[in-house]
Amino acid sequence: MIEEIQKSMLLDHEEQFAEVFEQATQLINQDQLDEAAKLLSQLHYADLADFLDNASHKIYKKILPLLESNIRPATLVYLSDSSKQSVMKALGLEKSAELLDQLDIEDAIEVIEDVSDEVKNSILSYLKKSKRQQIIEGFTYPEETVGRILEKEFVAFPQEWTVGQAIESIQKSNIDRDFHAAIIVDSKYKPVGNILLSTLLKNSGEQKLKNVMNSDLKVADAYTKLSDIAFIFKQYALTIVPIVNKSGKLIGSVSIDNMIYIIEEQTEKDIMSLGGVHTLDTFYNLFYTARHRFPWLFVNLITACLIAVIIHQFSDTISKLISLAAIMPIVASLGGNAGTQAMTVTVRALANKDINNANMFKVITKEIMVCGFNGILLALIGGLLSFAIVRDFHLSLIFAVAVIINFIAAGFCGSAIPIALHNYDIDPATASGVFLTALTDGLGFFTFLALAYVFLV
Repeated sequence: MIEEIQKSMLLDHEEQFAEVFEQATQLINQDQLDEAAKLLSQLHYADLADFLDNASHKIYKKILPLLESNIRPATLVYLSDSSKQSVMKALGLEKSAELLDQLDIEDAIEVIEDVSDEVKNSILSYLKKSKRQQIIEGFTYPEETVGRILEKEFVAFPQEWTVGQAIESIQKSNIDRDFHAAIIVDSKYKPVGNILLSTLLKNSGEQKLKNVMNSDLKVADAYTKLSDIAFIFKQYALTIVPIVNKSGKLIGSVSIDNMIYIIEEQTEKDIMSLGGVHTLDTFYNLFYTARHRFPWLFVNLITACLIAVIIHQFSDTISKLISLAAIMPIVASLGGNAGTQAMTVTVRALANKDINNANMFKVITKEIMVCGFNGILLALIGGLLSFAIVRDFHLSLIFAVAVIINFIAAGFCGSAIPIALHNYDIDPATASGVFLTALTDGLGFFTFLALAYVFLV
């Protein structure tokens, strides 16, 4: 019942948003800009970002100046990367800088990291000096590291304080953001634990923080990879991770609020990479999208040509036994699917840090055995079907043997390729598919045709 209500609410929201989108677009097209601006100013900042992402960039200069006084800083954060620069230009770089000044450092970095250097430098020149220096410092850290999402605004208490002192400090402070946990530090400002707000409220005011804090602490530095910090959050169900410098002193934190978005982005990136797409390019222009999808398609073309060369080498064999042409794609297709299954499982296991040097060969061996077992079953079924179609026992036997060999190879390639790429610091999600397809297809065709050449022709 609850799920039905939630689904109904979601559908109602989608329908309402679609209606507002259509109405606002119609008003803009009719040059009723004041009415359109009034309608859009009532939207939640995330919904306004969705509208701008879906709208033509040509209307930004018409409508955004009218929304200038109502647009919220968080709208810039929720925009897709392809829209951010156009929106900021339409708003004006000075107004954009004013909005960025109101954002946390990590959000401000996220907004401007994908815009052109010219726009980035112009916006930085309008920012307050302290904010500008913090953003520039953030850009000194490599992409996909904790330094890019480091939260400078955090709550920390000395371990010698009491619960009452901590609560009083919160009440008197000017904290303008929600937080779920505070970091406990020693006299040298090194993190020694953390404490949830609920823990503060449940204990008496005389209790020392060091006696009620969670001392099972996980820390990281600013150069820690985002994939590693995401693993730490997921593995240990954390709320906050302190970030320290080389001497171990606290310089910032990463909270669960930010990590939810980071984990979501990484999952999305993995899905895109498995399809040979480097980013979610729905809102990018035609030429940008085509240009960034082309490289792996070109690699596919090269591998396909190599496979064509293999097939061409057996053209005489195929001409003497034409039924080979009908059956050989089945061998390659089955092997490719088996390899993709092994690859998908392995890539996900690598992302979750489930594979290491100790169990690497065990994982590969298991995938080989699983694919080999399935290969034997499908070889028996496929061999019978092949015999029913072509009425050639020897050809059906060759088909079955080729399927088994290709499945075993697919299990090895599907697991070994991602692991090898990972060990060479190459993203396995991006590159594995192309190599796997080329190897399973090429080996499938070669095995089947070579066996046919030796035993049938």
